[in-house]
Amino acid sequence: GPLASITVSPNSANLGIGGTQQFTAVGRDASGNVVAIAPAWAVVASGGAINGAGLFTAGTVAGTFTNTVQATSGAISGVASVTVTAGPLASITVSPSSSTLSIGGTQQFTAVGRDANGNVVAMAPTWAVVASGGTISGAGLFTAGTVAGTYTNTVRATSGAVSGVATVNVTAGPLATITVSPPSDTLMVGAKQQYTAVGRDVNGNLVVIVPTWSVVNATAGTM
Repeated sequence: GPLASITVSPNSANLGIGGTQQFTAVGRDASGNVVAIAPAWAVVASGGAINGAGLFTAGTVAGTFTNTVQATSGAISGVASVTVTAGPLASITVSPSSSTLSIGGTQQFTAVGRDANGNVVAMAPTWAVVASGGTISGAGLFTAGTVAGTYTNTVRATSGAVSGVATVNVTAGPLATITVSPPSDTLMVGAKQQYTAVGRDVNGNLVVIVPTWSVVNATAGTM
């Protein structure tokens, strides 16, 4: 009888990026008898491209593309779905890319892997601190150390031969001490001496200060 349905085989395919799948279409009448057809092939929901003979080539975007392959004859169509899987890991992005922390502060870092086309690739990275600045847990939780400074690309997430990095800035703690230099001096009457003052936190890191100067014993001189 007249064409009533088209069955596309396979009804679903799982392909890597750039992979190919040959689809076939069989037409049948209402009673299930085979009807000869020469279908027009099309991709209707993205995922790749297909030629006139039903050879599908996966695109560069990973995902599940439901009923994207379509074979049509007259007013009758049959469909099939395609799942495109990401390619091999090509890059790792660590977030945030930089963080400013006080001494002992913490920052949760995350890492996302992608293939050469930007598709997300599942991974379980190994975390490490490679340029000092603090410590990091296996889950990416960084704890700043006691030495202030900028630690460029110190946080590293690695999977196989691919790594991603982030920078940490550790800031000094509150002012704990002020050192005046020179600590003592002997001057002639009317002579001058330039003094300097350096502030530090409890860990010895420099703290920027604008000190107020005074002479406690006014008989010694003026400042």
